[in-house]
Amino acid sequence: MKISTGQLFDRAVTQMSTQQTKVAEMQARLASGKQIMQTSDNPDQAGLIQRLNTAYNRQETYEASLAKVEDRLMAEESALMATDNILQRVRELSVRASSDTLSAKDREIIAIEVSTLKEGLLALANTEDVSGNYVFAGSAVHTRPFNENASGDITYQGDDNLVSVDVSEQRRINMNRPGNEVFTSVVRIGADGEVRVGFFNVIEDFSRALQSNDIGAIQRSLGEIDKLSANISFSQADVGSRLGVMDSQRDVLSDAKMRYKELLSNAEDLDYATAVTELSAELLSLEAAQSSFAKISQLSLFNYIR
Repeated sequence: MKISTGQLFDRAVTQMSTQQTKVAEMQARLASGKQIMQTSDNPDQAGLIQRLNTAYNRQETYEASLAKVEDRLMAEESALMATDNILQRVRELSVRASSDTLSAKDREIIAIEVSTLKEGLLALANTEDVSGNYVFAGSAVHTRPFNENASGDITYQGDDNLVSVDVSEQRRINMNRPGNEVFTSVVRIGADGEVRVGFFNVIEDFSRALQSNDIGAIQRSLGEIDKLSANISFSQADVGSRLGVMDSQRDVLSDAKMRYKELLSNAEDLDYATAVTELSAELLSLEAAQSSFAKISQLSLFNYIR
């Protein structure tokens, strides 16, 4: 088999071009810090990296959901704490008003403060979160939950739906409690049997009892206000437990993100020490090939017959 000079040159050029391509690819990897520059380099590993990135991004989405839920729950907790403080003041006034030492005029003065406190409770019941959504309206977040009707009674306009959010693949957290469960009614036993009296009606009835100097109604209001306070305390415990779940879930997500980062680093990041060693070897091979080709290309039959 005869090998022409042209074939010899073509083969040498092809080998050196291939070697230069390898060197360029390794230099590009060193510059980017990545093991894979394009999917075709290693389809299986590229698929693994894509799956890990998707899983990592999903954890970040859950973290963003947690932040939104936390803002909502913090607004709820703040409103409940303020509500509890006001109810404690209303209870103090009801205890004071039950005393036989007070005159009718004294109770009228107390009624003025109770009316003001009722307005504060109504404002808290219509609390909005940072997004302008009503906290105690159920899922009807754009509907003002408590409004005064034509007869002067304050009624609930929201719905009974719970709004839950995914915070992991297997876990959801309720981000609200409907207002009619928080600002709940009480059962009052009267001449006609049991009747349900709304949260704000209890406060209003107390104010009217003070104005009319009705000692029996004032004492009844004291017991009903205790029930309202107990339910608000329960609501505080409920939102506190949900905030506790969020704290633990945030730790879980943080651990998951750290684990995915480590897996991504192993699958994606370049081992610089190994890569530099390989690049040096490839450069030496390229230089050797170039040097050999330079010598071979100068060989000629005339060199032997001189």
